[in-house]
Amino acid sequence: MTGLEIALGAVGQEASRIRTHGEDYNAALEPLRARGDGVSSFGDDGLFAMFTSMYAECRAVSMAALDGLSAVMAETGDGLHAVIRNTHDGEAASTEDIQRLGGTWL
Repeated sequence: MTGLEIALGAVGQEASRIRTHGEDYNAALEPLRARGDGVSSFGDDGLFAMFTSMYAECRAVSMAALDGLSAVMAETGDGLHAVIRNTHDGEAASTEDIQRLGGTWL
């Protein structure tokens, strides 16, 4: 075959691994989510309000970024599984078309 060749078995294995990494990464974030905003436990009476609000905002942005990263990893695994399905479908359609025309694969 000329052009693009895909080792579908290897792609399937890696797709599952990437998806699992995304799920594991997301699970690892759970203890951080459980902490809440990270500053409520300070018991601040307002003296450090400026610092705690900056910390809470930085933490919220960081958590959003990490959550997004875990989602992208999982979606990448799902996308690779879609590549396998599409490749199988394309090969089946090509084989069917060639057989309809009376040809054979070389």
